[in-house]
Amino acid sequence: MEKGQYGYIKKHKKKIITSIIILGVMILTGVILSLAMFKTTKTLIIILPILISLPFAKQIVALIMCSKFKSLTEEEHKKIEKGIHYENRDGILYDISLSRYEGMLFFPAVIVRDGRMLFLYQKAFDKKIPDVEFLKKEIARSFEMIKKPYVIVTALTVDEFIKKAETIKEPDEDYLVKDQSMREKLFELGV
Repeated sequence: MEKGQYGYIKKHKKKIITSIIILGVMILTGVILSLAMFKTTKTLIIILPILISLPFAKQIVALIMCSKFKSLTEEEHKKIEKGIHYENRDGILYDISLSRYEGMLFFPAVIVRDGRMLFLYQKAFDKKIPDVEFLKKEIARSFEMIKKPYVIVTALTVDEFIKKAETIKEPDEDYLVKDQSMREKLFELGV
């Protein structure tokens, strides 16, 4: 499953959990082997568990970061698919995250089309993201290196997302390549 497809984040979490289990078993096996064979961990065999512990820790951090991400329900996904009447469905992306210094932002659905980016944000506002304007600024900060920035639009509900998506017209020839480039940039900025 590729980034941008519905269900990507669930699949990604499963991959992380699988790698945590495999790496954890390898670490335990190395330690137990060292203890069983030599009655001490002061052997060369222990180097393997020590080296494996770094990717193991990285995967645990990745799982912690992704654990808060909530994908669309099947019902919401079907509603978006039926509600948005685009000929070219490439512009609709699912399970998109943006990495930033303060943490990660997660968007269950995003549309990149004709110089506009529409983000569905269903999480409640809090101290880190107090309101819609702050959210737009944080998204814009992720794309500040882009020469000609896209217009950023946000929606807080699936119905609002569908309504705003229908106002985005078919992309001009000028934007077809730019839209694809922006989608790829979105994939690079998250998990």
